[in-house]
Amino acid sequence: MALFKCTHLAAGVLALCGSLAVAAGLQHDLAFVSIRDGNAHIYVSRGDGTQVALTSGSSVNTQPAWSADGTMLAFSSVRDGQSAIYIIGADGQDLRRLNQSTLWQTAPSWSPDGKAIAFFARDNSKPGVALHLMDLTDRTALIIDADGMEKGPDAPVWSADGKQLAFLGSHAGQKNDVWVVQRDGSGLQNISQQVSTRHKAHPAMSPDGRYVVYVADMRGYLALFRTDLQTGESVNLTADKPAAYETPRWSADGRRLVFASSRDDPELTRMDIFMMNADGSGVTNLSQHPHEDFNPHWSADEQRIIFTSLRSGTAQIFAYDLVSKQLMRITDNQSHDMDQVPQPVAVRFLQTAVSLTKGDL
Repeated sequence: MALFKCTHLAAGVLALCGSLAVAAGLQHDLAFVSIRDGNAHIYVSRGDGTQVALTSGSSVNTQPAWSADGTMLAFSSVRDGQSAIYIIGADGQDLRRLNQSTLWQTAPSWSPDGKAIAFFARDNSKPGVALHLMDLTDRTALIIDADGMEKGPDAPVWSADGKQLAFLGSHAGQKNDVWVVQRDGSGLQNISQQVSTRHKAHPAMSPDGRYVVYVADMRGYLALFRTDLQTGESVNLTADKPAAYETPRWSADGRRLVFASSRDDPELTRMDIFMMNADGSGVTNLSQHPHEDFNPHWSADEQRIIFTSLRSGTAQIFAYDLVSKQLMRITDNQSHDMDQVPQPVAVRFLQTAVSLTKGDL
């Protein structure tokens, strides 16, 4: 799948290229997992609304992760009884295995510079799960953290500059905490242990690399905490409303967060999609509905929040437009579609615009 910029087109078609981008609406793709054919496979929903399966057969394929330029996907795949990390082009071509390791590999996460993939790996002959990093240039593998403790299941998350990662890992007390480590494996630190002695989940690092938000079990309810990596200070962003919270994610400018929460449900069980400022103010319910909504993501242009919902009876993918305040359904079938990840490319152009560069005027 080729990606194009108007600046690379002939001057005579610049205006037309711009108009095509507007007319096409949602220009970037969306990767997700669907079991519509009976097996879990990686699909891509194109900007024109078409949906294409990138994997097939009896394999189980989950946890899609985009490369920073939006041309490739890494994912976990169980084939012949072995879980491994695979890479495939966003056009469905060039499927290949990351390496030939015999370790059980899961949860890939592509570095912002596109040069490495972090993932978890288990050696079934030893306790615990290790955090690995595969350099895609020289094909060397670095074990960043292997302390014999459990890690995951959330994929490790990178800082925007690619210098550090945050991940979930248990400690001697067998509770999950949020850890931050440098790309070379140095500077490992537990940043959430002072918040509570119970489990943490869903870490997300701010674009400037200063803060990590995550979910903390406070015994009887959950909360969203933000820890400042410079000062070590941790703040409960949801102290005003004890409830259930899940999957906080930062906007690209670091000013806002989206997340799922039960805070508006009288029984504190049914999740809606919320947005708030990074300091915890301005909480807004975007999806209030009698059925469950969860796992929100920002679209690449940050004009939509893309989430999974059970409102149609099965897990399906929807988008809420922050400008028009309208809801859009992205997938529509009787099976389950989930684990959606928007392509990290703000603008893609129609094939028509591409053909103009080849003299088709």
